[in-house]
Amino acid sequence: MTTDDHQATMERTGEVEHGLDAGDFHEFIEWFEANPDDGMLEFRASGDTEAVANRTTATIGDWALGGDEMGDEREHVLEFGLPPELEEAMGYLEPTDRYEAIEGALAGLTACINGTIVWNAIREGIDVESVTTTVRAPVDLSMLFGIHDTDRADEMYGELEIDVDVTGDLTPEEQSAVRDYPKRSPVYTLVTLEQPNRPRVEFQTAA
Repeated sequence: MTTDDHQATMERTGEVEHGLDAGDFHEFIEWFEANPDDGMLEFRASGDTEAVANRTTATIGDWALGGDEMGDEREHVLEFGLPPELEEAMGYLEPTDRYEAIEGALAGLTACINGTIVWNAIREGIDVESVTTTVRAPVDLSMLFGIHDTDRADEMYGELEIDVDVTGDLTPEEQSAVRDYPKRSPVYTLVTLEQPNRPRVEFQTAA
């Protein structure tokens, strides 16, 4: 950040944009830039199966910042399953309407893109009023049900469709900048780039 940018940040302290103090927000970004290790985040989620197949109660709670544990009193509960029409077609005795795990991931993507655009608009002084993001994911469940093997994983999804509607009186230059913001989204990166890993599967004796 240049001296002029820093001065502009100081002048914006106390200016409220989208529910936050713009000056404090810029100072946080400065701190993060100067202390990248301390700013490293780790988010977590845990899911427990229920008695009915494909129904999971997931819990979001503790997280970490710079290696320090946070949020030991947080508890957000999410109940995953299927739309009732799918459960009925698959033989469920008591179909129940829940959101499907893919829908949960897509909802998280919309939230992350929205937040990314608003944060970066504040950072660059662009007057964005609101953002609505809609995501669609065509999916083929052949691999899930063992019809295809995992070597055909790249066939599971069609092209991800992401539509972003931004409200605000923006100049052409500002519009150009905002068009690039969704690619800064952490969840966009999570779902569009390879994240090499091997799930650790452990076994316990049933009670």
